[in-house]
Amino acid sequence: MKEFYWNEETIDYFADLYDLNGWAHASQRIFSFVLNECDVQDDETYQDLFNDLIVKVEYKANKNEYEWIEAKLHEKELD
Repeated sequence: MKEFYWNEETIDYFADLYDLNGWAHASQRIFSFVLNECDVQDDETYQDLFNDLIVKVEYKANKNEYEWIEAKLHEKELD
């Protein structure tokens, strides 16, 4: 899979969108963003961009969830 650079604010925006509205909505918005706001280079496709961005957003969203769960577990241990 090809890897691209994405602005961290873009990843955060879509990760937050996922938290609020779920994957179906977030993936539709990511697809729309890639088609309307991104330019492909010679050997790239919009599918390449979409695949890379959605993986990075998923990683960020999961990381946020894991950190929240770990914090809650740590609170329970302190009680």
